[in-house]
Amino acid sequence: MPLQAGRPLTSGISLRTWLGLLRRREAQLVLAILAVFALSSALHHTFASASNISFILADSVATMIVAVGQTIVVLARGIDLSVSPVLGIAAIGVGFPAQDSNLNIWLALLFVLLIGIGLGSFNGFLVAVVGIPPIITTLATLTIYGGLQFIFTSGQEVVNIPNTYGQLGNANMLPGIPWVIVIGAAVVGLAHFFLTKTVAGRAIYAIGNNADASFRAGIPVRRVLFATYVICGGLAGLAGLIYLCHVGSADATTGSDTNVNLMSIAAALIGGTTLLGGRGGPLGAALGAVFLSEALQAMISFRIDPIWEPAGVGALILIAVVSDRKGAPARQLFRQAFRRPAGAPR
Repeated sequence: MPLQAGRPLTSGISLRTWLGLLRRREAQLVLAILAVFALSSALHHTFASASNISFILADSVATMIVAVGQTIVVLARGIDLSVSPVLGIAAIGVGFPAQDSNLNIWLALLFVLLIGIGLGSFNGFLVAVVGIPPIITTLATLTIYGGLQFIFTSGQEVVNIPNTYGQLGNANMLPGIPWVIVIGAAVVGLAHFFLTKTVAGRAIYAIGNNADASFRAGIPVRRVLFATYVICGGLAGLAGLIYLCHVGSADATTGSDTNVNLMSIAAALIGGTTLLGGRGGPLGAALGAVFLSEALQAMISFRIDPIWEPAGVGALILIAVVSDRKGAPARQLFRQAFRRPAGAPR
């Protein structure tokens, strides 16, 4: 007898409930991750090895953390194009002291957070207080911060970090489960709690849905917008430390060489966050980061030239936007990108 909507399954969950779950972007991403894994493992048996799984997960964490910050900004109808150099500056900012003076990793954590928060605060000031549209602001600071990154390195490269850093970035808690994925999961969990259980987090969603109405309702729009860029900057700084620990090196191109800007935006959009704000969440962004890491590793297994990686990520962004049931025409997205925040000075 065929199953009907509303008829309970053996587990006690109705078919309608299962169909509702499958409509969620997070569930779709889990299925996509499993499908890519199954196909890649069938064609390349080493793909399913514990070491490869560990590498995929560890490699996704820096992107995952930045994508969570990007999601928070995009939820409030903003965007941050400067996360690449923020990550890079944080990585070299603690990388050289770690290499030359064996900087304690806990002090390194404090420093990267301060670096990220400082740079994010400048973005937030320009967007929320001065009233410059987000895409213009962060495009400008992308160039400014990128220039500072080159100046700070002076042509040098971090190549010899202490063992404690490398162990954090590459050691496993369990076979196939690296320690850094625990850090990534903690960031995702805290971000989810902040967005869903706090007044400030719910205000971000409200602003994303209707910034003008939120302003008229008494929500401090400029203050909340400022906070989103501070959080995004802080998380990008943390991602810089994770990157340094995982890769073991940093230089003037760190962040931009791995397309952190593109990857973080792609992970957020693939995870279900809409560029028009108000919808999405950190769990989807985290799964999007894992999916991207897995897909890029699969491309390597299939011997696809790395030059095609940005094209593949761009195609995934287009698919995510087009498949968004609440997606908007490009004209509306363009207008949103260049609008002033509600309550910003004119």
